[in-house]
Amino acid sequence: QWLPKISLIRWGFEGLAITEFTGLKFQPGRRGGFATGEEVLDRYGMLETTVQDVAQVQGLIIGVCWLASYAALSATRQRFMTMQAPTPEKKIQGRLKHSPLQKNE
Repeated sequence: QWLPKISLIRWGFEGLAITEFTGLKFQPGRRGGFATGEEVLDRYGMLETTVQDVAQVQGLIIGVCWLASYAALSATRQRFMTMQAPTPEKKIQGRLKHSPLQKNE
């Protein structure tokens, strides 16, 4: 299951959760609940991750995507036709309403 590990959305959510829940204190209800934000992060497996870890992983994912894009674009090496200056006859024909071979009425 490597796909969730390379998701920018997952890492972004994890970074936001870490910044929001770290240091929070809750008042658990009668039915229980979490007393601190760290308990919430531990429950979701995010307690050991830091914001710096999240930023590094996101930077790595973006860097790999950029390198893959560059490699793919470099490998295709699309070739285009070169433009040539139009000949005088083609210039004139493009501006006239009628062909020089037709009679003007």
